[in-house]
Amino acid sequence: MAVTPVHLLVFRDGRTQASGSRLKAALASRLQELSFNRCKDAILSALLAAGELECAAADAQLGFAEPDLSSLKALGKVTDAVAGLMLVSGSLDSAELISVLESAGVPEVLSVSTPEGFAYYALHPLSYADVLDCLPLRDAVAVIGIRSIGTTLSAVTAAAARSRGKQAARITVRPTGHPYNRELDFSDREQAFTRDWLRRGAEFLVVDEGPGLSGSSFLSVAEALEREGVSPEQITLICAHQPEFGHFRANHGAQRARRYRWVAVRGETRKPADADKFIGAGEWRREQFCSEQDWPAVWTTFERLKYLSAEGTSAGNEGQRFYKFAGLGHYGETVIEREKLVAKAGFGPEPRQEGHGFCSYPWLTGRPMTADDLSPAVIDRLARYCSFRAGVLSVPEANIAQLQQMAEHNLSEFKLDIPVQLRLKRPVMADSRMQPHEWVLAPNGQMLKTDSGSHGDDHFFPGPTDIAWDLAGAILEWQMGEAQKSAFLDSYCRASGDDAQKRIRDYVVAYAAFRAGYCLMAANAMQGSSEQARLDTAATRYRSILQANAELAIAA
Repeated sequence: MAVTPVHLLVFRDGRTQASGSRLKAALASRLQELSFNRCKDAILSALLAAGELECAAADAQLGFAEPDLSSLKALGKVTDAVAGLMLVSGSLDSAELISVLESAGVPEVLSVSTPEGFAYYALHPLSYADVLDCLPLRDAVAVIGIRSIGTTLSAVTAAAARSRGKQAARITVRPTGHPYNRELDFSDREQAFTRDWLRRGAEFLVVDEGPGLSGSSFLSVAEALEREGVSPEQITLICAHQPEFGHFRANHGAQRARRYRWVAVRGETRKPADADKFIGAGEWRREQFCSEQDWPAVWTTFERLKYLSAEGTSAGNEGQRFYKFAGLGHYGETVIEREKLVAKAGFGPEPRQEGHGFCSYPWLTGRPMTADDLSPAVIDRLARYCSFRAGVLSVPEANIAQLQQMAEHNLSEFKLDIPVQLRLKRPVMADSRMQPHEWVLAPNGQMLKTDSGSHGDDHFFPGPTDIAWDLAGAILEWQMGEAQKSAFLDSYCRASGDDAQKRIRDYVVAYAAFRAGYCLMAANAMQGSSEQARLDTAATRYRSILQANAELAIAA
């Protein structure tokens, strides 16, 4: 069994810089759409956009001696109104809400954090409304959302309490400090809110995704409430999954956690009606491979939800379709738009938006490819695909410093002295899954890319980066020899006009450093499962690549 170093970097910082005026304009557009389109997906998209803007604006005022409370109140009013519409059909004056939105002052530069549950893991905000049916609520309910995702969740939870005849209000908070030991000191506004609702004898509901490895964000809020005089019996922590207190890494986490009531939302997934057979968590391999011996390694915990339609039941008798969770609201729209571009260029199947954050594709007949399929034609196809992404899926900029830090850190943990200097020439939204099994060879000989829109932009590395990341991935995953590697880079250069020869070596090292760390962390997380051996084997291969590069560096 492979030995996992203590600390490896595989998760990237999902925060990005965004224009406040553009976020306001995008939200105004979604609010305007609600004046003529009240479908659930349109309401959900507006809700997520409102919560994202409210959260970013609140974070921007952290530490201000005199925060702009009127602007924060206006943004919260917009989020609350749309959350109410999610739960109860009724009128909504879009023009009035847009006017409220426009009255809010928002900084031009905002830091936006992707809510992972909405973007990656099919956590539906209505689950936080449904869970209230399981709680014996008092007549007064005070909701505290933990930013980021807790902003939207708090609005839905408060709206759900009001729809059940309760008095309810909400605030959001941002615990700070080490990830394993978050702390929270209430601001004057948060303290006043708590004391006001304590006088009313309220039930305090703390809502967030998670809990994560430490549980410390939830605990920091509950303990801040206790310091204001709220009894543990008045505090309920509403989370996405049932916590295992013994695994909490916060200081004395298990002991602290048992003071409070924890309630997990229901696990049922909202999905399209035709999404029949679950094939997520690596189960898709049963549909594509004849033997488990051929299965690629998968960190099943972090796979997106996947389903197959029942044979012959898809609309129009079009054959089986493959359903995948792309993301709620604009998070999924972005993924689907990328995959439509891939399909239009002839590199992948055409996606179709299906609702509830899902998209679907025709189920591809044929077989997953292997490194044994590598040929001049396959090399050229891979090169043209990378050229396509370098052109059509380019991005204005990329945070190469974060990727550089990951490579240096992981190499240090592996005790390998390999110089790495990543250069940014062609910033793109990378595919980040160039493994042979991610390509399907159809019966007519066509080579199609699957899952092309999301992996480069999830919460793992790389995020937006140079196209050399995908070039390096293709070289390593298809196990190209020197002659094949040269032919591949030459073909890419002819198609794109980009000579990547001078920067590819560093990206090969960075890619292997990430994949080795990823597989080791996954193996460690899945100890005792049948998946562990596959992940250990994959990690060993990536580390052998790094070792070979280390020896070359010494020889040089």
